[in-house]
Amino acid sequence: MKATCFFGNHDIRVEEMPEPTIEQPTDALVRVTLGSICGSDLHYYHSGDELGFPPGVRTGHECLGTIEAVGAEVTEFVAGDRVLVFPLPVDGTCRYCRDGAWPCVVGPGAFGYGPGFWPYGGDVQGCQSEFLRVPYARGTLTRMPEAASGPEHEHALLTCIDNLATGWHGVVTANLAPGENVLVIGDGGVGLGSVASARAKGAEQVICLGHHADRLAIAAGMGATETVESRDPDEVRSRVMELTDGEGVHVVVQTISGADTMALSQACARHCGAVSCIGMEQFVGRIPGVDWVDQFLRNITITGGIQPGPVYVAELADLVARGAIDPSPMFTHTLPLADAAEGYRMMAERDPGVVKVALAPGS
Repeated sequence: MKATCFFGNHDIRVEEMPEPTIEQPTDALVRVTLGSICGSDLHYYHSGDELGFPPGVRTGHECLGTIEAVGAEVTEFVAGDRVLVFPLPVDGTCRYCRDGAWPCVVGPGAFGYGPGFWPYGGDVQGCQSEFLRVPYARGTLTRMPEAASGPEHEHALLTCIDNLATGWHGVVTANLAPGENVLVIGDGGVGLGSVASARAKGAEQVICLGHHADRLAIAAGMGATETVESRDPDEVRSRVMELTDGEGVHVVVQTISGADTMALSQACARHCGAVSCIGMEQFVGRIPGVDWVDQFLRNITITGGIQPGPVYVAELADLVARGAIDPSPMFTHTLPLADAAEGYRMMAERDPGVVKVALAPGS
């Protein structure tokens, strides 16, 4: 089968690899019909050598497809089922899962990050490939809604396992209530997913901050009531205060989670507001700082973390199936799997008009 592999910084190749098989009775084998490149994939694309990313590892953690086979203990799914694949395999039965803490990161790893890199161990390979072995299929897979299982819905549904689900997690952990105001920092896939999530949750104002006019135009189409294109924190804060009668926003969804954007988040949050950190800058050493005196005196909630996808996926997929939300505009390009390296380059170099690239193995 064909699969996308990492061989060094800026060196992504599509290689011929052995097809995976059922190894454990809890496995499923999925034929991937659509995958994608995540903004977080660009961290190893740019810095995989320095991060200790294993050369030759298969990449990617976002995909959906059709079940080809299941292990003997998998009774919830059968061959032919159309499924969404959560990026972090979870057994669905351990104490963490029973408590709703799905991304407990003590399982077989994260798809596409390879043995030796994911800090909690594991050896699963990536899903930018024609086939994928899915450990713990009972907890890791979600059946697509029948009304949205056709190929015309694949792009929208694919966002439900990561970018949209991460944005949803951002507003959920911040306890966003209808009628409140939100600032989304970042105009990538997760930022756009956060905009759509905030509007679906009933936010009155959704302000999206970014640096790319084309992406901000998509944000406006997905529900942002105001977009701000600026790198000046004072200018951003001034605009946010202007839009909120000098109070600041109830919720900041922080999709970068770097030091500078964290400071801006606190500056834009109102008293007793919340900052939800769902970005991944800390993975490449850019640790966000928190002004704990300000946090304490103004009772600002700091929250976020890895999204517990299986908690949200079915709900989000149902919203897509009912037409209540359409996150598909974040996918600006779809390429054959054979052109994956070009897709990585397009996203990494911020080619005009490029936000998120989908990869179609069957093309």
